[in-house]
Amino acid sequence: MRTRRCVTQRTDGGNNCVGPDKSYRSCNIQDCPEGSRDFREEQCSQFDGSDFQGKRYKWLPYYGADNPCELNCIPRGENFFYRQKTAVVDGTPCHPGRRDVCVDGVCKRLGCDNMLESPQQEDPCLQCGGNGQSCFPVRSTFDINNLPKGYNQMFIIPVGATSIRIGETVATRNYLAIKNLRGEYYLNGHWVIEFSRAAPVAGTMLYYQRGAEGEMTPETIIGRGPTTEPLVIELISQEHNQGVEYEYYLPHGHSREGYYWSFGSWSACSRECGSGYQSRLVFCAIDNEAYPDYLCSALPRPLTNRTCNTQQCPQTHSWTTGEWNVCSVSCGGGSQVRSVQCVSHDASGPRVVEDAVCAAYALAPPTLQTCNMQRCVSWRASVWSACSVTCGTGDQSREVMCVGAASVQLADTSCSASLRPVATQPCSMPACLLAVSWHVGDWGLCSKSCASGLRERQVMCSDRERNLYPVKRCNSNLKPLTVETCNTQPCYRPQGETVCVSVCVCVCVCLCLCVRSVIGCHLSNKSVRKIPSLLELPPVNYKCCYCEVETSRSNNGTAVKW
Repeated sequence: MRTRRCVTQRTDGGNNCVGPDKSYRSCNIQDCPEGSRDFREEQCSQFDGSDFQGKRYKWLPYYGADNPCELNCIPRGENFFYRQKTAVVDGTPCHPGRRDVCVDGVCKRLGCDNMLESPQQEDPCLQCGGNGQSCFPVRSTFDINNLPKGYNQMFIIPVGATSIRIGETVATRNYLAIKNLRGEYYLNGHWVIEFSRAAPVAGTMLYYQRGAEGEMTPETIIGRGPTTEPLVIELISQEHNQGVEYEYYLPHGHSREGYYWSFGSWSACSRECGSGYQSRLVFCAIDNEAYPDYLCSALPRPLTNRTCNTQQCPQTHSWTTGEWNVCSVSCGGGSQVRSVQCVSHDASGPRVVEDAVCAAYALAPPTLQTCNMQRCVSWRASVWSACSVTCGTGDQSREVMCVGAASVQLADTSCSASLRPVATQPCSMPACLLAVSWHVGDWGLCSKSCASGLRERQVMCSDRERNLYPVKRCNSNLKPLTVETCNTQPCYRPQGETVCVSVCVCVCVCLCLCVRSVIGCHLSNKSVRKIPSLLELPPVNYKCCYCEVETSRSNNGTAVKW
């Protein structure tokens, strides 16, 4: 970039200068070394570990914002993005995999000759100013929808592919994955789903783009190429496949005869400075299949390791803080302290240096702060009252109030930060003594219906809860009668008639046994007929019953029917 200043002799504040005061041209147009980090990713990484709303994140580039020339980054593991800067560094690509760059916050076209606003364009075969005749397209849609859950191979992108574009037709809960012929994953392998990122794969940069967590956006993978190894593209199926479109270009006559060395992209450098190393996978292949290395022994084997980032690490200095210690008081305003140190980071590792070194770059964080500024309040409880009963179980209470300084009573809400003591509780006194006396039951049935029978009732020595006690506990009072006479009236016998009497005796011994017998027939002239013997009695009926007697009266006597 170069600038110019308008020089004018006008006194009215205007000027006669025409055109912008800045102009831009391309520089350092050579390709970045293979394995270099994505430029936008490098800018987002400058905010790694910095405090962001009380947390520290690793930041990744986010490509889905409206303005492609803002530096928008997304924290790993979160579902939001944040604008770290209003503009990316000049020369940053506007969109992944396309030839346009941001200049002064504006996206400008970059020709394939790496000149700004150049009309020269690259064809799909990567020929600058070409007409696309040196390669042919491969296009298709993978639309099989009855796939099993998990990883399913869709297609293989061969060596030498350019202008690669893969994308879902509609947004789904499925994911795209990439691996090499040996089954080693470059993207979304082993159910570890990655966020949008630029991945150096197969000698080129592939840009994987998906929505933030919870955002339904079709997944895409684009890359410029050419690829240096076959890539197996898979679909991680979780629901029905709605279709995955793919397109790439292959040069005419791209097929190779015999075995050849295939190699992947260089890994990220092990160190950002101070000389690190990086590696890549090299294997023997033919027709998109991997074979033992000895089959390619006639060809020179590509390197598998190399050094990287050999430049010296710059010294950096930063403040580090410890945890705040416990506050000096629990209320009423106290203080707490923490340790603050200046740490220098260089190739030899972190070390503590004089505070003045860091003070030249930034103010030191505070080492002292106030704490627990709330008023001192507490709950106060009086002594418990007497139990509400003299025997057995009752309740007792006490007064609970919130008090502040000088024992001034406050509203209960002032003490809401602490648990309020209970104001009532159960209490137990000695067991209550129960009065013991005679308790009587109801009289039973009379043994006779006339001529003085007997009846009985139950008499117990107990309390009101019907708990039994020895008889001597009740002997202080006269025991009520258990037997008394009943139905003392004489039996009725009409003159001139013969009456046959049947007596039913119910004997209960586990079973209720009813025995019927004819006692005799009484005549009006006082003569008694013969009483049948037991052998002449009717059979015993082994069930509880009522004796029913049917009598017929006549001048000669009464016939009895059972």
